[in-house]
Amino acid sequence: MPSGYFSEPSDRLDPDLFTGMDLKEPVRTGLLNLLYSDLENDIGFREPWNWTSAWVAGSGASYQWGNGDLDVLFGVDFPGFLADNPQFPRLSEHEVASYTDKMLRQKSWPKTRNVTIGGSKKKYEITFFWNPGVSDDISVIHPYAAYDLVMDRWDVEPSGLPGDPHSLYPKEWYDFADSDYRQALSIENMSRTGGSLGQVQASRAARTLWEGIHGGRQAAFSEQGRGYGDFHNFRWQRAKETGTVDILRGLMDTDTEPEESPTDIITRAAMRYATPRYWQ
Repeated sequence: MPSGYFSEPSDRLDPDLFTGMDLKEPVRTGLLNLLYSDLENDIGFREPWNWTSAWVAGSGASYQWGNGDLDVLFGVDFPGFLADNPQFPRLSEHEVASYTDKMLRQKSWPKTRNVTIGGSKKKYEITFFWNPGVSDDISVIHPYAAYDLVMDRWDVEPSGLPGDPHSLYPKEWYDFADSDYRQALSIENMSRTGGSLGQVQASRAARTLWEGIHGGRQAAFSEQGRGYGDFHNFRWQRAKETGTVDILRGLMDTDTEPEESPTDIITRAAMRYATPRYWQ
């Protein structure tokens, strides 16, 4: 899906989601029920409505809503989560969030890739993300816009943009981000011309570049980042615009090495605490 980050802004919010500045009630409850259902039924968490805060963020909550991308970010009262889900002893919020996001990518995202919400005829790609450290305060990750689904209010209202948002960012940023595209093309050529070994090497190189681009974007939306206008978010959005993201995804799909499963994440983390530390 193309990025809405550089698209010409509308003079109003998405009318299929909002009436003026108010999120439509069937949309609000529909998104919350979908999130709670996926957390409970797909991942096995208990009572997610007790410890979850959630926001519509990203382009879907902005004036650049044309691409149908609908991000739902959620924060967790982690002590409350552990009280309802004692199967995660001694794991940090970051570890459980990593496990949860991987499970959501595997089980939830395929179901919500092209769906309607709240009675609208328009199709959306809905993605859920756990943002560790947020709890009930989304402002700590500096979102461009965020509508609180639980409290039914704007926590961060979207601001206006110039007619061509490309003009907001310096040439040096484009030069760096566009080098990612050239590198992705080089990796793709390695995969096409290098035989089986070249495909494996290309897949690994693609994953390394992907982790640099996508991992940087995650850092942008942290307490240390600058959010929407952070260079690392710009780099990710430019990678979507140029097709770098699509190239890398296609190359990583050919990787012959199995990814670590969510269960492996939990087991490995738990073993750190279960193994006697005789040398201490």
